[in-house]
Amino acid sequence: MNTTFLARAVLTIGILAACASGPVAADEELAPIGIAQVDITPEQPVRMYGYASRIKESAGVAGPLRAKALAIGGNEGEGPAVLLCVDNGAVPAEIRDEVFNRVTAKVPVKRERFMLANAHCHSGPNLKGMDSFSGEQLEHMKAYARLVVDRLEAVVLEALAARRPGRLAWGQGRVGFAANRRVLKDGKWAGFGAVPDAPTDHSLPVLRITDEAGKLLAVVVNYACHCTTLRGDFPQIHGDWAGCAQQYIEADHPGAVALISIGCGADSDPAPHSTVELCQQHGRALADEVKRVLQTPLQPVEPRLTTRAVTLDFPYSPPPSLETLKESANQSWAIESMVKRIARGDLLAKSEPYEIAVWAFGDDLAMVFLNDEVVVDYALRLKRELDGSRLWITAYTNDVSHYIASDRLLKEGGYEVRNSLSTTVTFGRPEELQPSMEERIISAVQELVPQEFHRQ
Repeated sequence: MNTTFLARAVLTIGILAACASGPVAADEELAPIGIAQVDITPEQPVRMYGYASRIKESAGVAGPLRAKALAIGGNEGEGPAVLLCVDNGAVPAEIRDEVFNRVTAKVPVKRERFMLANAHCHSGPNLKGMDSFSGEQLEHMKAYARLVVDRLEAVVLEALAARRPGRLAWGQGRVGFAANRRVLKDGKWAGFGAVPDAPTDHSLPVLRITDEAGKLLAVVVNYACHCTTLRGDFPQIHGDWAGCAQQYIEADHPGAVALISIGCGADSDPAPHSTVELCQQHGRALADEVKRVLQTPLQPVEPRLTTRAVTLDFPYSPPPSLETLKESANQSWAIESMVKRIARGDLLAKSEPYEIAVWAFGDDLAMVFLNDEVVVDYALRLKRELDGSRLWITAYTNDVSHYIASDRLLKEGGYEVRNSLSTTVTFGRPEELQPSMEERIISAVQELVPQEFHRQ
């Protein structure tokens, strides 16, 4: 297990001068901070995430997968907060819950202060698809799931054990390789591509973690783009642009750990795409921007953390006939899954939960955490209606089961809408969900975000 711990503070001018980041203000507050990382690359062939054409297991490893944990705060008061970033397609909620339960049996951590951020790399293992496998493929995936649970538990506990005095500061950069992928014709979805001037979020928030002496220990970075540089014909395990970016950032800043989460990029793909070399190109561009941001004066972040969370409950509409469902099943994997469950005699859920959490660091920074594959309109709207200069939005958090489509996408239709949570709970009639998914989620976030972050 490859684990990196916080180094003890070394109070020398020489180390301060060698620090590969901008100046650290003397009045930045100290807080217990711990960092750890672990390799989670599969040790045998496994089925890979995404792309329905894939029916074979992986054929080797082209790049490593890692999980990294950041622990902030002591055990007193509200206790520590943990951000766990995982290079995987999607860690299922049941695995997330098992890891959380194991950790909290040893160290108290409140549920709203434990966030698992999926990188959603499509060349990672398909833990979400285990119930559709059988035979040797299922056994391989079960073995990998056991490895993941054990190592995620270990890396979180190691980060908690590694807590030492450190400081937080943040800034924002900009990277341009994400492109909206929704091609429209006469205002309706017509397929996938790279659409110039369509909605995207190119912001690159960077959280810097330094030790008491000012040495760079870690950076957390967020970018709103699918990890889909590598397509369905790529047969090997790889962390895509996010994996490459982590490697480059860590090479640029020896001894530091890079954690990457994904913003509201469900309708954005990397452009161009298709090769490992392009993963490296995008990762290098992101790492270069991180290097630039770290060399600028950053905003100190007060470590006093307030957390709020809510679980919305979306009840299912009355289902149509099975014949009606079958007619649309070939257009939606969400509906297709329902048809299969009905055919097996399974009871359908009465509602779907949706988790939202907000971490507010004093009045310096508010982090919003959203479940599932959230399209860019949510981030753009929240940044307009709240104080976008102090807002950090992470999607793909805790569970990834559906797209979260916006009102704009509902009018345009297409792939993300057909496979959205809106479509699931209405059995294929997302326009009938009122208030809309967008209005419900935006309203909930606005209620959770402290008033200090609302536009005055």
